[in-house]
Amino acid sequence: MDKNTSQKSALGAMFSVAAVWFGTHVGGGFATGNQTVQYFVKYRFTALFMPALVIILLGWCYYNGAVMAKNHKAFRYDELAHHLYAPFSSAGKLFFDIAFFVLVVVGAGIAIAGGGKLFASLWGLNFYIGCIITGAIFFVLTIFGAGLVRKASTIITIMILVCLIALLIPGLSLGQAGISEVAATKHVEGSLGTAIWNGLLYAGFQSLVVASIISTSQLLDTTKKCMGFAIIGTVINGLMTALCAIMILGNLNALTQLEDGMSLPIFNIAKFINAPILLYAYSVILFCAFVSTGVGVVFGLVTRFEKVGFKSLNIEQRRIIISLISIVIATLLSFAGLTKLIAVGYGWIGRVCVFLLVIPLAVVAPIKNAKFKKEHPEVE
Repeated sequence: MDKNTSQKSALGAMFSVAAVWFGTHVGGGFATGNQTVQYFVKYRFTALFMPALVIILLGWCYYNGAVMAKNHKAFRYDELAHHLYAPFSSAGKLFFDIAFFVLVVVGAGIAIAGGGKLFASLWGLNFYIGCIITGAIFFVLTIFGAGLVRKASTIITIMILVCLIALLIPGLSLGQAGISEVAATKHVEGSLGTAIWNGLLYAGFQSLVVASIISTSQLLDTTKKCMGFAIIGTVINGLMTALCAIMILGNLNALTQLEDGMSLPIFNIAKFINAPILLYAYSVILFCAFVSTGVGVVFGLVTRFEKVGFKSLNIEQRRIIISLISIVIATLLSFAGLTKLIAVGYGWIGRVCVFLLVIPLAVVAPIKNAKFKKEHPEVE
């Protein structure tokens, strides 16, 4: 393989893993803007810089996780946990299992609640009926179309990116006066400490994405490639998160005038722009994002537990039962509402993960990686 081909291959590997990070991050909660409001925008001035700082922290965590996965060929989260938490590997694996299960169930609930809220905003459909319809769609697709949804997830991610960029240009222009006002007054809602803590909570629940990243990081076979992935991912995710936060911040006064303007802030900004084609394109893509997230996480639970219980039934019957139980639990959770699930559900996951995952990845992992490098200088 010549040098140019090798460089292109390395760049492709780095971009592909960075795309997994973005695709996982950009799911329904982020694409609605609600997640950005709950952890950044509601504190006003700090929303101008906090998203970028948090994404840089996550990039550092994911880089350390990718290097550790490379060093030990640990491309499953239980294998990574074994090395990250040693000599307390068993407790670490148990924590990862529980945290990932809770994240999946809450994530599915958020996707269903998002679908219900979108139906209500577009057509005035009752929120609870919208949640039940969305849950039913998820159930059918989990049983009969999970493969199709997984294949379409990359396309959906690209469409979300394109649509958000198309919304950002007029949305930032529309909120220019609001942005200037916040920058001039430097007003922080609440305390600076609270704003920083909520940024850390965001990093906390997002840190579990390391499981998805390492599962696709086999091509990151050198530390240099791991660094390249982290830089690319940090730039893409940091820019999109920061720009979406600033756009919502600029339009915050108008959003707060609406009865439920903060549940789907980007949807409402699309309404302000008064471009029907863009509004409906965003709505369709947003629902596809909910489907991709919801079906993906439920199918993940199905594959995790299909060989554990209901052994008297055949594999298809087991999948149907596990999927049905998961969807029912997620639908019941969705009745709490999109905002509450994002603020409370993700908030509590974040609280635990700040201490049990962010700190280990940010502090412990680089120490262990440095020790590994010293003991194995031949490894790139």
